[in-house]
Amino acid sequence: MSLLSDLSERVPGRAHGPGATEYDSGRTVFAGVGEPQAVVRPRTAQEVAAAVALAAAAGLPIAVRSGGHGMLPVDDGLIIDLAEFTAVEVDATGLVTVGGGARWGAVAAVLGPHGLGVSSGDTRDVGVGGLALGGGIGWLVRGHGLTVDALREVELVTAAGEVLTVSETEHPEVFWALRGGGGNFGVVTRFVFQAAPADGLVGGHVRFDSSDVPAVLRAWRDVMRSGPDELNSTLMLMPPFAPEMPSGPQLGVALQGSEERLRELLAPLLALSSVTEVSLAPTSYADLLEDAPPGRPPLQFVGGNGFVPDLSDVALDAIAASYNRPVPTMVLLRALGGAFSRVAPDATAIAHRDAEALLIVNGVLPLDATDEQLAAAKAGSDAALAFTSGVYGNFAVERGEAIIAAMYPPATLERLRRVKAQLDPGNVFRQNHNITPAG
Repeated sequence: MSLLSDLSERVPGRAHGPGATEYDSGRTVFAGVGEPQAVVRPRTAQEVAAAVALAAAAGLPIAVRSGGHGMLPVDDGLIIDLAEFTAVEVDATGLVTVGGGARWGAVAAVLGPHGLGVSSGDTRDVGVGGLALGGGIGWLVRGHGLTVDALREVELVTAAGEVLTVSETEHPEVFWALRGGGGNFGVVTRFVFQAAPADGLVGGHVRFDSSDVPAVLRAWRDVMRSGPDELNSTLMLMPPFAPEMPSGPQLGVALQGSEERLRELLAPLLALSSVTEVSLAPTSYADLLEDAPPGRPPLQFVGGNGFVPDLSDVALDAIAASYNRPVPTMVLLRALGGAFSRVAPDATAIAHRDAEALLIVNGVLPLDATDEQLAAAKAGSDAALAFTSGVYGNFAVERGEAIIAAMYPPATLERLRRVKAQLDPGNVFRQNHNITPAG
């Protein structure tokens, strides 16, 4: 019998093959379209367990779709689409229970009326599951840490078909691994987060021309170094894509406080002669989240990301040089520190807690770029990324042992491998930044 027919017997009405609407939606992700043997859309953790057991017995890879933004297209294996796991509920203590298939826009919409938020991604459409398991760097990161730092409990379906409740007190080593180890350990059907106060926000953007990028970088670093934890920001250096898209430095900022206080904190930046636009106003956490782009643009991005432990003048000069080159280049700096850095490096699988910022550098080239163009773009990006100490997996498109070693320090990786050997010795969950089981 085929996987599809087996699934149809075990989870009637929930398994879908080619030609079905559910199949087409489940196999389509931000990065492209795959050709899995089947897409299953279960309603309960027990149905997830049945699907996992069938695919594991057949030796097929399993991919979990919790939103699709961070997934790669899947061929031949099984996609477990958590589209039915979208409930979001919050209690009087601020504990918010979120289905593994929910998206962050829905979470923000439920929490908003309560003046609460969970540090999440930057877009409404990103799935909770993939982002949370990989770490989760969002608008509250300096005040409240990563998404995984707010995680209190998960419901996990393992490769063996068990349904576990995992927390600091139940299966604590598994709970440690889930906070940054990605989807290597099973299917999370339910998350429980501790939401934090997110009311009284003011935010917006400041735009600059490109006349003095180094001055913008230094002023931004100094503002964030001396600023309170309640101040969060991202500085982007945008290339000239098109006339309707502004290029140059662009600061996105949010503060729990008043507009007057925000302008006071940003004064060194607002005083720069390169400022072209200032737009600051009261806002909400939900409104800080943007709509995700509709699909991958017809371009290729050459570069990568990393945690920067010291935004020294030398590092900032290298970042400015990576932007000011013939290859159109996008640079993003997300301020860290604060609550992010007060978590011990061995408390979760995200160990690079000494970082001042997350840096992303990508040369932007056409799909038909030559090998010489690709090599030049990579060299320029690598020069800036040389100042990083490790990679953030949620933003890394590469796969393989080299990128895994860059994501996790040796002791962290060995600990993750031991948990993997305990929960998934056959490496059923390998359609990810794969952590192979300890031998």
